Amino acid sequence: MLDAIAAGLLALLTPQALLFMLIGVVYGLVIGILPGLGGVVAMALLLPFTYGFETEATLALLLGAHIATIWGDSVTSILFSVPGSAKGLALCFDGYPMTKQGQATRALAASATGALMGGVIGAVFLAICIPLIRPVILALGPSEYLMMALWGLTVIATFSEGSLVKGLIASVLGVLVAFVGMDVVTATPRFTFGSEFLMDGISFPVAMIGLFAVSEMMKLAVRGTPIVDRALMQETSTVWQGIKDALGHWWLVVRSSVLGLWIGVLPGVGASVAGLAAYAQAVQTSRTPERFGKGAVEGVIAPDATMGSNEGGGLMPTLAFGIPGGESMAILLVAFIGLGVVPGPEMLTKNLGLVFSMVWIIVLANVLVTLIGLGITPWLARLPSLHANLMVPLVLCVCLVGAYATRGRIEDVVVAAIFGIAGYLMDAYRYSRANFVIGMVLATMIERNLHISLSLHGNGFLMQRPIALALLVLVVLTAASPFIRNWRKRKRLAARGAST
Repeated sequence: MLDAIAAGLLALLTPQALLFMLIGVVYGLVIGILPGLGGVVAMALLLPFTYGFETEATLALLLGAHIATIWGDSVTSILFSVPGSAKGLALCFDGYPMTKQGQATRALAASATGALMGGVIGAVFLAICIPLIRPVILALGPSEYLMMALWGLTVIATFSEGSLVKGLIASVLGVLVAFVGMDVVTATPRFTFGSEFLMDGISFPVAMIGLFAVSEMMKLAVRGTPIVDRALMQETSTVWQGIKDALGHWWLVVRSSVLGLWIGVLPGVGASVAGLAAYAQAVQTSRTPERFGKGAVEGVIAPDATMGSNEGGGLMPTLAFGIPGGESMAILLVAFIGLGVVPGPEMLTKNLGLVFSMVWIIVLANVLVTLIGLGITPWLARLPSLHANLMVPLVLCVCLVGAYATRGRIEDVVVAAIFGIAGYLMDAYRYSRANFVIGMVLATMIERNLHISLSLHGNGFLMQRPIALALLVLVVLTAASPFIRNWRKRKRLAARGAST
């Protein structure tokens, strides 16, 4: 075991591997900042350049680029409320309010440090638990995935400040939009109105660009002032303050990392679900949940730590069973084929050195991303102080190019504009855009696994799947926890008022 760990590190300490990792990280940061692209596109564009080089160098290029997109997503989410991809969505909820308060440097530094800590935890967990995870994955089926998707919907209560009814309406609308296109099981067209374009459904990244990026630029244009007032920028926070925030909330980082690992191990769930779940658990376990959504640094640290560790979790089923843990891991499987690497049980015996090379890549790439990120944070934090007349056209151009780049269709640009108007109106009338996105993210997963569960086990599938039944109890408890907490709070206030 120790020999394999040392061999994996030595294989990376070559000029070619280190150069490829640096190229991958810088490239990944650039791609991550562009809305609508993210890790999947970054790895896919690199595939033609992965042949004819050392195996470890090629993996350093691919994984380095993918890991760098995590923090690249965070940058635009925090500075402009523009998620680079689905996994950056949760960073908008508190990162953007921190920027508006003149705390952009602190938020970016906390984000980079949290992602580093989560990435290291994920790499260590990957190194230790690959031989132990097989029984866990084999014990889970469609019924369990269905319950976990339903558990994801319980965060609606978290984001529904004020009117829970409005939150539910927004989430239902998100589910309906996700159903546009072909049924995932029966291939029946739904809500297409005879349009060939709608047969492919509404692209999630395009809808998200419209809901958050375009709508925020509309608000900025109407207001006519910078995102951050120049007077506030005189009170800018420091990089060290953000680092201390992440280190000081180490227990939140550990909890979020474990959650990211767990979701990463589950094939097909994805980092976007992990980020939302991490944010929800940070709110629900906080002693002051009312601060979230208004600039709480914990709302930045938790999602980034989860996304950092999610990569280690996603590699587990990919390496051990050849089952991709997500879209980016599917791209990695394609690279494995080109390199002549065969995932599966033999990977953990004959190619154990290569496995630990990937563990070291995750650690070193996270360290490199964090060092670069902390170095450029003071300059990035100045961007929101640009006047609206400069900021709005610049960001809108990047967003609309990103919307077009997702599928190469001009109709997606129109869709982004329509969702921008919808997002502007939803924010004006206090309908949660976060709930809308949660509905879109989880709708397909719920529908597919419900179909399969009913086909395999019939209407009483919960009675035949004890783990799914236990997860249903967890769903109910999680959904009830905000109401129980509010009831206890009212009871304490009433008792305090009676005593005084």
